[in-house]
Amino acid sequence: MNCLIAKIKNGSRSITYKKILSGKNIYNSPENLNEAVAYSPNVLLEDGSWYKIDSFSETSYFQEMMKNEFSSVDYDSLEIGEFEMIDYLCSFQEGIYYFQNVSKGNLQPKSWIHIGDRYKYIENGNVININKYADAIYVKEKDTLYFTNLSRITGIFKGISDLYREATEEETAAFLSNEFVTLSDGFDATSVKTANRKRIALAIETLKKFTPDEKKKVFKYIRGYCPDLQFKGNSFSIGNEEQLKQLLWGIEQRYYTTLVGNEKRVANSVMLLGR
Repeated sequence: MNCLIAKIKNGSRSITYKKILSGKNIYNSPENLNEAVAYSPNVLLEDGSWYKIDSFSETSYFQEMMKNEFSSVDYDSLEIGEFEMIDYLCSFQEGIYYFQNVSKGNLQPKSWIHIGDRYKYIENGNVININKYADAIYVKEKDTLYFTNLSRITGIFKGISDLYREATEEETAAFLSNEFVTLSDGFDATSVKTANRKRIALAIETLKKFTPDEKKKVFKYIRGYCPDLQFKGNSFSIGNEEQLKQLLWGIEQRYYTTLVGNEKRVANSVMLLGR
């Protein structure tokens, strides 16, 4: 049976779900899920597109309640006094789980007009706005999670933010202490902001895959595309966020030259093509 449940913040260490209603399809199923791309922080989606994580049940983000067969009788009904405790919604529809994050603003009492057979004014009523499409969709048959925005589902799937994490202060300092970096103008790990910390986390993993010879080739490639990025001896001079960004983009090999026109460009999004 189709059923809408809500995860409740009630101070308990155990996760608590409460049933809101049964027998309704709350969310639409997007028609283009089969075109979803494997999640990578290097890939920026086009409007209306979806990321996917295959074999989701094998990840540490998989929820306990999705392991067993769904049954609405396993959940008590949501009480009126628990409305403001709602954390997120989960609608089970024909074997598919639809998740929607619920913000605090969405739970604030609102005055609204109900339009039905008769118009009815509701003052300070409790209303939850339901999105046309859920923030995340788990298709159990395919063991695949689909989503459009990682930040919107970090509160639903604990730890999933690690897929696009920031480098820690220690990791940032360690990266900047590499022999191919020379810091200047007082720039150090404390100067690095969020965007570059995320790029550093990616660059650390990328550099692990390079052989010493491949590193030399990539650094030569960076010098070819970033003439303003000073290179002396065996290191790049990094004195601000922009210079660091250029270096990090180069490590990810985002620079390229067009075949026609010979224009030098940088790719804002990178997707690996099939081999």
